Amino acid sequence: TRAGDLTTLVGANYNDGQGKAIRGSVRQCISGDACPYTNAFWSDELSAMVYGEGVTTDDITGHELTHGVTAKTNGLVYQNEAGAINESMSDIFGEFVALGNGSADDTAANRWKMGEGSSLGAIRDMKTPKTYQQPDTYKGSYWVATTSSPTDSNDYGGVHTNSGVGNKLAQLMVDGGTLNSTTVTGIGVAKSAQIYWTAQTLITSNATYSTLATALKQACTANVTNGIAGTTTANCTQVANAIKAVKIP
Repeated sequence: TRAGDLTTLVGANYNDGQGKAIRGSVRQCISGDACPYTNAFWSDELSAMVYGEGVTTDDITGHELTHGVTAKTNGLVYQNEAGAINESMSDIFGEFVALGNGSADDTAANRWKMGEGSSLGAIRDMKTPKTYQQPDTYKGSYWVATTSSPTDSNDYGGVHTNSGVGNKLAQLMVDGGTLNSTTVTGIGVAKSAQIYWTAQTLITSNATYSTLATALKQACTANVTNGIAGTTTANCTQVANAIKAVKIP
């Protein structure tokens, strides 16, 4: 793929005879939490995925791997808008995995839900973020104010909440829809995924939603020029419409 080899990008050599490989642990116990841990995360320190129990589903695995990819490509700072984009990118690519692998739980009802089939159950809905108290519009309902003192207690400036804006943007790009009086014609998963990957390589560590929007437009234009996934100028108009629909300035 254009993203290159995932093992080369996020794999690690533990000197165990396996060479450079994608690493992960399961049924992990974390001090101070339930044992096994009731969630999953990517560890930059270990260069590995860490799972508790019941959370190795396709979208969660794609989500956590993408945190590793993000760290290796643009290093999005995990706070405020950059952190929300970081979380959104993981949801987006995690869901792209889920939409494309033919799993039994990839039903119409589960499309765009994150975590379905896991021990957590669905924890976010990218199509209707407000269902889980996330904004679908930039600085709209449920938007969490950014902060100059990001900590775990304020979710580092709302990274798991404000990601709803980026998630809704991706859903509109893929499937289309109408939001805030703007109608979008979807361009599908294949083209959207390539545009998002190109955008990943264009944004910087302190990205905002505004700079993400610019990067997505630039990525689409670049993919047209480079003949990627059959992307067209008309598709780029829909990317711009999706950005307008979620009111990213």
